[in-house]
Amino acid sequence: MAVFGASTGGMFLIGFAMSLGADDVWLGLISTVPQVLVVSQFLCAYLTERGVGRKKMTVTFSFVTPVCWLLIASIPLLGGSIGVTGRLMMLTGVISLAALGGQMAGNARASWVGELIPENRRGRFFGYSMMFGGIIGSIFAIAEGRFLDVISRQGLFAFASLFFFGCVFGLGAAALNLPQPACPLPGAHLERPFWSQVRQTLANRPLMRLALVHLVVAMGSVAGPFNPAYSLRDVGLSYFQLGLLNSVATMAMLVSSGLWGRLVDRFGCRPVLIVGLCLMAPTAAVWIFIPPHAVHAALWLLPFGNFMAGCGGAAFGVAVTTGMYKLTQPQGRSIQFATYSVLIMVFAAPMPVLGGYLVTALQKSHPGVDLRLTFAMWAALMFLAAVLALRLREKGSLLARSLVLGYFPGVVEQSVRSAVSAVGTIIAAATGMRRNNEGQGK
Repeated sequence: MAVFGASTGGMFLIGFAMSLGADDVWLGLISTVPQVLVVSQFLCAYLTERGVGRKKMTVTFSFVTPVCWLLIASIPLLGGSIGVTGRLMMLTGVISLAALGGQMAGNARASWVGELIPENRRGRFFGYSMMFGGIIGSIFAIAEGRFLDVISRQGLFAFASLFFFGCVFGLGAAALNLPQPACPLPGAHLERPFWSQVRQTLANRPLMRLALVHLVVAMGSVAGPFNPAYSLRDVGLSYFQLGLLNSVATMAMLVSSGLWGRLVDRFGCRPVLIVGLCLMAPTAAVWIFIPPHAVHAALWLLPFGNFMAGCGGAAFGVAVTTGMYKLTQPQGRSIQFATYSVLIMVFAAPMPVLGGYLVTALQKSHPGVDLRLTFAMWAALMFLAAVLALRLREKGSLLARSLVLGYFPGVVEQSVRSAVSAVGTIIAAATGMRRNNEGQGK
């Protein structure tokens, strides 16, 4: 699934849309419309509670998404027969269908995974899952970025070849669900009215506090599609360069996600969540020093910001995912997750359109305004989320400052000692080899 995501999402989707003629408003729309389909999770949850197998829905809808991307890859074959607007409308429509499949499969799988993974190992599972998925995704994103630069003369067909390649792995990932055991639905014998469970979820105050923090972070999608757009179009980075820079964030996630998973299992979700947000919030500041066409500044500065964002994003993702399972019950979990997701996306979905429209409107009277305005808005939202996260309550969790001031210094000290010991061992071995060589020479 990581290869499929690397081949079809992020910079490649945005680059494809810009090649079709999308402006900032269209880029925002392409990112917004699929998010609205999060409401389809209610349908999936309803079907789950009415006895439709979670494995069956996961497998079925997991095949829908890559098939939709095969349709997207065929858009260049239409040529100019439907015009720029027609091709963009087709892209938006098919992406929406792919998102529908993703939402349905995601809700069913999230409920299903709750019975597949022991509760005391969920933090580590999500951490390592993020780590290994990131390794594969990062490698393929860099290689495919270089590939796209080399065959860029092929235009839209260069993107189509990537999408076809990714779809093969997407179909393979869907097939991997087939051998997994179909666990029985907890509480399937109980009669629970659907909307009553929705109301009970909304009355779950600890879960709603977490949802509020998640909602504010999700509103950071105001900058979502514009990071690759600004990097590729305005700064002038190549796909290979952008892939390398993005891999820094991915590598940071790889290095830290396993640690965050262990910390969540040991100290709780709340402190890890707060630390993650505090790491993410200031990273947008580097964009202040990267004006349009400043390729060298981007290559020097973005690795630092991306590294911090990767570490913070991994902490946030592991903590939120594990926290959702902690604060929900196995009975009716699909409905609880659907309610949680819809509540967040109702507010977050319009943000990309808002960002694109705001920049476009301000540029008419203030020509100096560019997409970096959305990055500043993202940073403000991360700071707000960190403040809200301080109000979360989690039984048995450690305070965030205790984690930062008590645990991390020991980890850093141990790491430094290990590094010094390793260097000393290498030096001693090299010295011994040199003495042996000198002795043999004599």
